[in-house]
Amino acid sequence: MNMSEMGEVVAYLLRYRSAERVPGGGRKRRAAREGQLSERDVCALIDDASDLEREALRDFLAGQGLRLKTFEAGDFPGIAPGSRYYALLPDPELEQPPLYTRQPVFEALKLRQESRSELAQWYLQLWLLMNTLLYTRYNRALSDVSRYQEATFASHELLDLLRDQLEALRALGEAAPETNRALLEERGEDLNRRVRAFIDLQVRAGLLEASGASGEDASPGDIWQQTLLGALECEQIGIHQLGHLQALAEGRLAEETA
Repeated sequence: MNMSEMGEVVAYLLRYRSAERVPGGGRKRRAAREGQLSERDVCALIDDASDLEREALRDFLAGQGLRLKTFEAGDFPGIAPGSRYYALLPDPELEQPPLYTRQPVFEALKLRQESRSELAQWYLQLWLLMNTLLYTRYNRALSDVSRYQEATFASHELLDLLRDQLEALRALGEAAPETNRALLEERGEDLNRRVRAFIDLQVRAGLLEASGASGEDASPGDIWQQTLLGALECEQIGIHQLGHLQALAEGRLAEETA
């Protein structure tokens, strides 16, 4: 793998966040696009790289706060025999450079002239509710990566949860947190539009994909399944970003039992 090929591999991984030698779940390999390698070629270049070339690739990604992790068939369900799954993940031990911005999130969720803090509140609420469907509903811990294939939900389920959440906030009246009150100013189809925009963001990031299954009140194409990349990233968030919440909960439990 020469420097030009390494640049093409990194460009592909930055776009799709993952690559598979033999895609699972019936997904077709991503074909080459103008100025971009095919998925087959990306996997071949990484597979055939020498130890020195792999080290150079790791160093290059580390400079951007990223790490390429490799999984074999048998590591997780859904990885085909003889295949290999490459996932590009933020390295929690490294600082992310400023080129990784939240701007796509703000642009996707914006309906009017909301502030960034308001849009961040919308994203946080939707992310927490989505994980209620992907984890709490299945009695699944963030560390249960191998159960990612069973983690599905319908768009209307996320929308219903959001409506319930806002009704609970509205019922609090003046006691509702001031930072959350902007969420109560929705109009007409606002909630539906925000849910659709949020799901689209997750799909574009490679964290969700359409499931072929159908459910009650939902048609095929309206059921969303977590991807292996999405499960790996949630595990990382749970360990490195939300770990302090567990310590806080354990501290409170200790106080109650003392």
